Amino acid sequence: MKNFPAPIDALLRDLPAFDASAVKNRFRQVAAQAAKGAVAISRYGRPEWVILSADDYVRLEKARRAPLGQLPGQFDRQKAKMQARRSRKAVQVLFGASPAALGKAAVKAAHVNAR
Repeated sequence: MKNFPAPIDALLRDLPAFDASAVKNRFRQVAAQAAKGAVAISRYGRPEWVILSADDYVRLEKARRAPLGQLPGQFDRQKAKMQARRSRKAVQVLFGASPAALGKAAVKAAHVNAR
């Protein structure tokens, strides 16, 4: 294992590191280290890859995809909120408002948002 020079991102610099040739020649040792946590693999003294366990990879992918998985539920909640009686009434008032009433509401909102 070796340490990386200073300009490397701190996330990579803090990882145990192996040269690509060490991975080729001592794969068992590198794999054993990767089982404990992520390992940086360097080529020409610069980190190029990271090896991590399958469990760590699955955990990272689930965390990365979680926000997308939450969108359908958020959409359904927002849609239900918009379908509520109060919201429907507000939309009816909005579409039934005169241009003068809309202008007055816009001026009022601009004053409130300016504070």
